[in-house]
Amino acid sequence: MTFESKTKIVLLAAAFAVLLAAPAAKAQTTVSSFTINVAGTTGLSTSSADGETVKFSGPLTLIATVVTDPVLPPSVVLSVNGDQITAIGSTTGASYLNECVANLTRPFGPSDTVTLSFAFFRDAAGYLNARTAQLNLNLTYDTTTMALTGVSGNVTAFQKASVQPVPAAP
Repeated sequence: MTFESKTKIVLLAAAFAVLLAAPAAKAQTTVSSFTINVAGTTGLSTSSADGETVKFSGPLTLIATVVTDPVLPPSVVLSVNGDQITAIGSTTGASYLNECVANLTRPFGPSDTVTLSFAFFRDAAGYLNARTAQLNLNLTYDTTTMALTGVSGNVTAFQKASVQPVPAAP
């Protein structure tokens, strides 16, 4: 083996070692937290024994973690916690509990509209007699810092999505 061959092998090995020693690109995160007050009313329930409208109000906590990855487009892990929202029956004054807690993964952009459903039920009746409400959120982000900059939201009666039948193939 000549000196030139040995030199090429040593240089090739050194270049390979440098590539292996370079740190891998890592995902970066930006975490933002917001607490807002939400309010709203659900309509009369025709499928439930209580048959009353329910008024919601209270704090909703959001934690948005924007994740930038060297391979994938940016995304947001959104943690929603509305377990402190109070719900009171308008006719009976009965207290309702809710299950307004969710973790969502969303694509990152300057704004996002999130609609999620959650269960609520009378404390005494239990979750087997649950009804469904809808939380509507409007989020805005600073695309430079990737921070959550604004949140608004409300609680409404659950809106069923309309499903269009798929036409039969010819």
